[in-house]
Amino acid sequence: MKAERIHLLDLGWLGGDIGWFLPGAAGCAMTFSNRNPIRRWVEIPVSAALLRHPEGNILFDVGISPQAMNTHAKGLVEAFPIVRMSDENRIEVQLEKVGLRPKDIDFIVISHLHLDHIGQIGPFLEHQIPIVVQKRELESALYLLWQGKGGAYDFADLDGLRGAPWAPIHDHQFDLLDGVTLEWTGGHTAGHQVMHVSTAAGNFYTLTGDYLHMPEEYDMEAKGWLLSDAEEWHAYIRKLKLLHKARKGRLVMGHDPDLWAKYDAAPAGLD
Repeated sequence: MKAERIHLLDLGWLGGDIGWFLPGAAGCAMTFSNRNPIRRWVEIPVSAALLRHPEGNILFDVGISPQAMNTHAKGLVEAFPIVRMSDENRIEVQLEKVGLRPKDIDFIVISHLHLDHIGQIGPFLEHQIPIVVQKRELESALYLLWQGKGGAYDFADLDGLRGAPWAPIHDHQFDLLDGVTLEWTGGHTAGHQVMHVSTAAGNFYTLTGDYLHMPEEYDMEAKGWLLSDAEEWHAYIRKLKLLHKARKGRLVMGHDPDLWAKYDAAPAGLD
């Protein structure tokens, strides 16, 4: 029994310097022939994915806290400010569009623990839903925060999750349900993972999390400043391309600036 449908949830927009996402000249770095590049500011969607499956509802990532501009480290939200957010972007409202409430979710899969992927976990905590994350991601996030080097991790997101129903996995690949595979990529963060989904309609999707923010990274096989381990990142990109060529798959990049031009948000879905 494969997945029935994937619904993409619209959880607002962030802004940031293009150099976080694209490398070198593409990221507006100076070059020998262009010593004064024009810096670019880009706005990117924040999204999550709701997977309808006969064996359970899976939520992939939960977006950014609507209060982040007031509760998170000043330097962090200066670099990645919320530029668009309304009550419509609350995860409970987005789930209502497909007829679900937080208690109807069976599994929460987190690609990684940066502020824009774990921030709206609150509505789910009272329901004791397993939070599936790579063990090394949880360890790395806490290790860096306790050293005062959290980067895009923030205590405002993680402090309230002591004793939460974590389900840490320590697997390169983990089959959660039939046709739903979590795969460690590293690269962006130490424990970053993507989710591959095979649907009953015969389609294959990869929800990339932040392994890929933008299609240009995939085409160039390179990434900007948001790279924690270049060797890990480069070790996976050709594998991903090979997989998608073989499976004739589609990539769903949750921060792609053109995401909502390519796919309709919930209640529409991908079969």
